[in-house]
Amino acid sequence: MGRALRRHRTDTRTSARLPIVAPIHVTAADGKPVAPLSRCTEIGLGGLRITAALGLRPGEQVHLALRLPTGRLFEIDGRVAWSRQTLHPALFGSPTGRDDDADLGIAFDSVSEAALLPIARLFATRDDERRRAQRLRRLHGLPLHA
Repeated sequence: MGRALRRHRTDTRTSARLPIVAPIHVTAADGKPVAPLSRCTEIGLGGLRITAALGLRPGEQVHLALRLPTGRLFEIDGRVAWSRQTLHPALFGSPTGRDDDADLGIAFDSVSEAALLPIARLFATRDDERRRAQRLRRLHGLPLHA
């Protein structure tokens, strides 16, 4: 059944994503925190994916603040593209307030090159590390894809 659902799902994503696990602060336009216990799980040039204790409505405008693995603080405005509650109340009871009760996709509003440069650097670093690992495997006679 899972395979059938994946086959018919259309993926509107326009860019690659990087897995990342980092706390993220999600606030509304008025500065009020709206998604407690939020964690970023994927990031890309068009948006990111977070898990949180509470879900938000699609279309809601938010401000995001995330400390990247490089140590730089990344701040940007976005909107909730999709929201999914991970616990189904009829089966498991009401959400428990854990950090993985909701799954959210956030699309970035401002897509200027300057604003997205920190994320582009993460992609460049990942590609450099991948090439370095392949070079080391080749030098030591190890399979390229482990």
